[in-house]
Amino acid sequence: MSEKNKIDKKYIDKCSDGWIKKVEQLYSQIEETLKNEPEVEYKTDQMMLMREELMEKYGIPPKKVPIFDLFIAKQLKATFKPVGLWVVGAKGRIDILTQEGAYTLVDTGDDDTFPNWKVFSSKNKGKGEPFNTNFIEQLVH
Repeated sequence: MSEKNKIDKKYIDKCSDGWIKKVEQLYSQIEETLKNEPEVEYKTDQMMLMREELMEKYGIPPKKVPIFDLFIAKQLKATFKPVGLWVVGAKGRIDILTQEGAYTLVDTGDDDTFPNWKVFSSKNKGKGEPFNTNFIEQLVH
């Protein structure tokens, strides 16, 4: 690890802030994809507390990360719950909860600036599918 990316309080604080920004950008992507869908509404007033082990180790207080609720015709269609940034094999995990089932959304990318979101379900545990416009539109139909 280079001196530039040494693990210290400043680095962990920057990473956790970056995670919150990445989550918010994902929500914006969903909103943009569905902007022409009738009767679509969103709520982000509920929060999860980010309490990562590394944050505790370096004395960084918990941070609030928004939960994203997607409604169609006033009916809750999907909830996106950010589980955490530091997970094995990924650069963050968000659970997607729907009436049809649950999905796990993970950033499998190498670059924090450009996440590579993949969706996993009980049907495709070993091989995720891209989280893209098609997947988002399937959630509402």
